[in-house]
Amino acid sequence: MKELTSGELAKLFNISKSKIRHYIDKGILTPKRNQENKYYFFNESDIYRLYQIQALRKIGFSIKEIQDSLLLDNTESLFTDAEIKIKIEIDKLLATQKMVSKIVDSQKKYKLNEIIFLERRERYYKKVKKELLEGNSIDYSKAIKEDFLQIDENYFILSEKQSAIICLKSTKEDCDYILPAGKYICKSFVIRNELDIKNEVENFLNYLKNEKKYYSINPLLLYENIYCSLAYNDKMVYTIEVKL
Repeated sequence: MKELTSGELAKLFNISKSKIRHYIDKGILTPKRNQENKYYFFNESDIYRLYQIQALRKIGFSIKEIQDSLLLDNTESLFTDAEIKIKIEIDKLLATQKMVSKIVDSQKKYKLNEIIFLERRERYYKKVKKELLEGNSIDYSKAIKEDFLQIDENYFILSEKQSAIICLKSTKEDCDYILPAGKYICKSFVIRNELDIKNEVENFLNYLKNEKKYYSINPLLLYENIYCSLAYNDKMVYTIEVKL
């Protein structure tokens, strides 16, 4: 085939001539050079090599790693390793996308200071040991000493007969409380301190009593609505709900 100039090669790959010169300076592209005018000319093997370099760069390999690849008989192991790394990065991105979707969906689903109705699946909660608590929250310095490293939202089970019980999400096999599937009445609100929480719980209970068709003897579930809170710089959003 006819040899190409650096300008023609740059146009073929839609890259700059300076990038081609950079690859030459780093020794990963080694074209022939006209000794009279010092111009580089590229043959079929150079075109293949540049295609390989571009592929490795898109995957994420550094120039140094590409230089090292020149010492290998073939680059199959590089692509095998790259496939594993890319899969890990894709999983991370999918997890991030899932979190962002939850934040966006929460803003649409939970309207501040409004009563809404939601269908819930069966949910399970386990009490946190008393020795890991400090007031109404988990003391994580104690939790670390006890190798209790589960970082999760705190849930409060409330009933008329007993004070708030701090729980974490659990499985059916390991739970202390089961909240059955069905329709729940919910309210979300912004809080600044514990007094706000107390007032909002009382307001919610008064609403249920006044609206007799919604009154329920089932335990209340109170929790910080993390995905709602994340949309604000200086607000904490709590949600309270009860099965009808």
